[in-house]
Amino acid sequence: TRELLGVHAQGIGDVSAVKYEKDIATLSVTRSYEEIRPGDRLLPTENLVLNAFFEPSAPDVDIDGLIMAVEKGVSQIGKLDVVFLNRGERDGIQDGNVLAIYKTGEVVADRVKGGKVALPDERAGLLMVFRTFEKMSFALVLETDRPLAVGDKIRNP
Repeated sequence: TRELLGVHAQGIGDVSAVKYEKDIATLSVTRSYEEIRPGDRLLPTENLVLNAFFEPSAPDVDIDGLIMAVEKGVSQIGKLDVVFLNRGERDGIQDGNVLAIYKTGEVVADRVKGGKVALPDERAGLLMVFRTFEKMSFALVLETDRPLAVGDKIRNP
């Protein structure tokens, strides 16, 4: 739908203020995970508390969504990768929900009638949601039978 679901800010380091003067500050980099470049944004540290215990469950409503992205921006997805889903709290997703992952069925030549035919979607794995937002969620891939990719579908198990 092209609706903005959120903005993903990837943490690349930590800084502390050394000196303030009006609305300008001098900062000291205390830790970096990647190169810090001009134009990078500063955000306050988030005191994030993730639930360490999940009760796996099927969603209470029918879910029909897709994998939008994978952590670190790669395109291929495997077991234990963190993925971003285009479904969230407003769609009935809750922490601990387990969803099936489906690969879109291939379009192949129909050897009997001619033309093309779309094969059914095939189940390719399972994931569990561990963090929900209003319009999207983060999930951990628990099982996979084949390589997964951005754009693969998610549905109730």
